[in-house]
Amino acid sequence: MARQYDALVDQYKSIPFAKSQNLDMDHYVMTKAPEGLLYELAEQEKQIRQNPAARTTSLLKEVFGTGRK
Repeated sequence: MARQYDALVDQYKSIPFAKSQNLDMDHYVMTKAPEGLLYELAEQEKQIRQNPAARTTSLLKEVFGTGRK
């Protein structure tokens, strides 16, 4: 699939009036992967804060105030 994408990018770049754009798939993935990971972490934290049942470990219970001391 990456080879097919690269072939399409090469064809696009050969068009004289094509706008110059960063079409590097590796760069895109390396930029978006951390963003996606941070988004998922934020969603999990939101769930843990809103739903006491999501606090499944003693550490989570302690951190979010539902554990016994």
